[in-house]
Amino acid sequence: MGKQSQKKKPVHSDHRSRMRARVEAYGLESLAEHEALEYVLFFCIPRQDTNPIAHALLDRFGSFADVLEASEKELLTVPGVGPVTARFLHTLTQIDRYYLTSRSRVRRRLACTEDAANYLMPLFRGAKQEKLLMLALDDRRRLLRTVWLEEGTASGVDLSVRRIASEAVSAGASCVILAHNHPDEVALPSREDLLSTSEIVRALNLLQISLLDHIIIAGDEYLSMKDTGRMPVVRY
Repeated sequence: MGKQSQKKKPVHSDHRSRMRARVEAYGLESLAEHEALEYVLFFCIPRQDTNPIAHALLDRFGSFADVLEASEKELLTVPGVGPVTARFLHTLTQIDRYYLTSRSRVRRRLACTEDAANYLMPLFRGAKQEKLLMLALDDRRRLLRTVWLEEGTASGVDLSVRRIASEAVSAGASCVILAHNHPDEVALPSREDLLSTSEIVRALNLLQISLLDHIIIAGDEYLSMKDTGRMPVVRY
């Protein structure tokens, strides 16, 4: 009888099994950045050694976080990364934001600045452009609606007073909180921020809606204009 041919087991299959066991036992944080990226790539590249691709991605973008924040177009410039992989990697930060937002909605009453900041910060995670958001609240500071108002550039966003007033009325809000991010990671209001906030306070007061706070998000930090005495006092 002739010898039966045997299929060779891929060399990297045992490596994947060992890495999966390590993550199960000690968590993803037990891995170095290239290993964590290699592990993540298992889910979209099932039959290929992902180690070289992980190193190529880190060489191109610099860090695990920068890889996930890269655009699909940028990711496709890396050898070994196809459309499916690019879409998967680019979507991971969106999944993370959605998860954190969903979890924070369990506590819908934003009774203090810390509550509001804890709800807001995940929404701005990874944003590279300035974005403006409004939280519409009832008279017990329960969240009625979260509204994305504007998206600008890396250095600015327009504050549309009419749009803010319209959305607040539409939500049936008694009060609102505004928030926007500074991608340069400096949580200080600009002169334009202060002037625009004054206009918004004046417009909302005419509708008997209070602007409770304007919070600026910068990376893992935030600044409350109310808590730092920067909320404008509008005189008629």
